[in-house]
Amino acid sequence: MPPTTAQQRAIAYAPMIFAAISFVSSSYVIYHLLFQERQKLKRLYHRLVLAMNIALLPLSFTQVWSTMAVPEGTPYYAGAMGTMNTCVVQGFIKLMFMLTVSTYYVSLVLQALMGMRNNFKEENYRWIEIPTHLVAYCIPCMFAILFAVTENINPSGNGCFYAKAPHGCESNPEISCQRGQDIKYIVLIMGAIHISLYFVFPALAVLFMYFRMKKKRKEGVISGSGMTIIREKARKEMTHKVYLQLSIYLISTWSTCTLAVINAMYQAATGDFMYNLLILASCICTTGICFHGGLFHHSKDGGAIKRGICGQQCFPFTWTSVWTYSG
Repeated sequence: MPPTTAQQRAIAYAPMIFAAISFVSSSYVIYHLLFQERQKLKRLYHRLVLAMNIALLPLSFTQVWSTMAVPEGTPYYAGAMGTMNTCVVQGFIKLMFMLTVSTYYVSLVLQALMGMRNNFKEENYRWIEIPTHLVAYCIPCMFAILFAVTENINPSGNGCFYAKAPHGCESNPEISCQRGQDIKYIVLIMGAIHISLYFVFPALAVLFMYFRMKKKRKEGVISGSGMTIIREKARKEMTHKVYLQLSIYLISTWSTCTLAVINAMYQAATGDFMYNLLILASCICTTGICFHGGLFHHSKDGGAIKRGICGQQCFPFTWTSVWTYSG
């Protein structure tokens, strides 16, 4: 069943305001790091945060662009005023930077985990930075190019994304697909990578931290000189803070992305949309940006979480804009 006129307008316009806030939030983080607190870039954590927010800018822009990139005259797309070229460009950016942001998200989890294993001596795990940048851009770019050359970027959801055209041709044998070669296994691989980056690896990292702390508690009293005891207590305190903040990161991210995952799974299984769910998932995913920013906005008086994964004071919106595309 096609969307109603009200649903078409909601799909096109509802996520725009939240995507615009995402763009501003990411821009603020970039400005803060480059011009206000440049010394923070000496830390690996802040350099990864900077890279993630740079990647979020084009992703946010595609959400603001919304259905305006869809070819003019496409049925059931309110505000469509683009061409097939603009559609492919929008879908290419979404596909690429969706995975790029996911990679940087995992890199923050990874550097937290390695920091704990290396007693927060950054020089021992700083080497992950260059491989992270290479993976974050090269692999997503390859996927996006593959989708583009096989004509699998077409109108879908609240803009252009992976889909065959016309809509419904995959599930309805009476409709012939005019665009889109069969690359279902590539789609499954990309989906599995995305789910692993957002859900599997971070959960395993949190569990590892939890059992490591539990093991340390069972080991009992710390022996040694006065300075050794102080350092060990400080290390345990930092590990606990990292575990606490990482857990909150995951809960907040999962709570804003779960509906998007459900919507994507439903679409993959049926070839159709639950339009009200699509609207809600799009808005919640982008609203989560504001939630993450407010959650980690620090004050000068501090708090248990303000030191964060970076091991020093973090700044407003340090975990802004982590979402997955919902349609």
